Amino acid sequence: MGSPADFTIIVLIVALGVAVWTLLDRVAELKRDVEALKRKLGAGEEPPAAE
Repeated sequence: MGSPADFTIIVLIVALGVAVWTLLDRVAELKRDVEALKRKLGAGEEPPAAE
């Protein structure tokens, strides 16, 4: 079996992986929310052409 230091390193790597996964998930969610607001407010559409 490994030493306690080995287990500590493994736990820290797993915790770091979970933190990065959560951060990326929150960023993706924020991006979806911003796109939804843009669609709702019409900011992503081009203005009508002046004739």
